[in-house]
Amino acid sequence: MLTKANVPIISISFASILAICKLVVAIYSGSLAVFSSALDSLLDILSSMVNYFALKTAETPPDENHPFGHGKFEALAAFVQSIIIFLTGAYLLWRSFQNFVNKVEISDVNASIFIMVFSVIMTMILSIILRYYAKKFNSNVILTDSMHYEIDLVTNLGVLFSLLFAKYFEFHSIDYIVSSIISIYIMVSSSRLALSVSRELLDAEISSEELERIKDILKGYGELLIDYHKIRTRRAGKTIFLDMHITICREMNLSDAHKIADSIENDLTSKIENIDVIIHIDPCDQRKCPGILDCDRLESNSKN
Repeated sequence: MLTKANVPIISISFASILAICKLVVAIYSGSLAVFSSALDSLLDILSSMVNYFALKTAETPPDENHPFGHGKFEALAAFVQSIIIFLTGAYLLWRSFQNFVNKVEISDVNASIFIMVFSVIMTMILSIILRYYAKKFNSNVILTDSMHYEIDLVTNLGVLFSLLFAKYFEFHSIDYIVSSIISIYIMVSSSRLALSVSRELLDAEISSEELERIKDILKGYGELLIDYHKIRTRRAGKTIFLDMHITICREMNLSDAHKIADSIENDLTSKIENIDVIIHIDPCDQRKCPGILDCDRLESNSKN
């Protein structure tokens, strides 16, 4: 069975085949658009290798130097990827301008068209596979890799369009125009990707949907909790970290108070996958204390 850490091997294999084929055809035909796509495939290999080592590291258990685990290595790898993608787009934009100035023409359009049709099919298959595993493993790195290849699919279609246009209308300048558009698209997409991933690196709160799910679970303890507050959440890889305060009756003994906290923690961890919970107990205000509450239900819950 394929593990999460081994998913990038699929990407590396696909990208390696495409990079070699595109480079051979780009050198033979002189197409800048095909060369830009080949360069992008080479960077795909590098990005997928970074993902492979990041996922391997992220799955390493917490240690003395990383007591909260290594989950953020995933976000870091995705952020590095976004920078690589942006630099690739900037380089391709510069090459497009250079070829436009020098009026470089494509020598063999047919070979270029063939390799780009092959590339579109391969990239589409890879994107579907990566989307499936990104959802299955709830991984930002695999999702980022999937988005990367979806961008590649769009760029490959653009290259194919430019080659067909050059063949049937003898307008070779379309090669520079399309490669420039692709370059700008890559730079914009990578910037959005970097902004999205940086939320995790900067300990942004989890999504509102996930937070509402946590609050719905807490509402089930209405007869035992006076309130809950100071909820703080963040994500590191697949793990959600939650710390919060609960207010209970000040007259309740320590054992019963602990049962309430344990029951809430067990409920959250059983209903929400990969959540790490820390609960702080506060006594209620003496003037508003409702009196000692019954904890028999918690004892039955803990036995179940």
